[in-house]
Amino acid sequence: MLRVVEFFVAPDDGAAAVVGPKRRGHGFPAFECADFFPDDAVEDWEVLLVRGAASDLRAVVPMKNDGFMVFEVPGRLCSALAAASRGRLVEVAAQWVELAEAKDGAPAEMAVEILTGVADLARRAGDLGHSLYCWYFAP
Repeated sequence: MLRVVEFFVAPDDGAAAVVGPKRRGHGFPAFECADFFPDDAVEDWEVLLVRGAASDLRAVVPMKNDGFMVFEVPGRLCSALAAASRGRLVEVAAQWVELAEAKDGAPAEMAVEILTGVADLARRAGDLGHSLYCWYFAP
């Protein structure tokens, strides 16, 4: 199953709610990737980076029968991603791949690129005073 994923920075929920597979030219800072469930990944990253229980994800556009969802990345994970060094992100990427093997898996060859891309967006969101969001489509 192809899963299309995009993490992006937006000023508010209203702007984030209209982003998705039919509106990719939205102009917000973004990082596109694929083939994993980002809601599970975000929970794993928070556990690994913050070393605590994962926050409940807040859906901006809840999942329906169409396989599409938009959610806000938890603030404490954004802060941890923004503060993480490249070495720490490489370490967490390896841990994420290992942890995800028991679930639906993670794209091992792309794990570092995904985490560093999302961390760059977390820093950008902080600089702009905006939030980090993610949409995905898993038909």
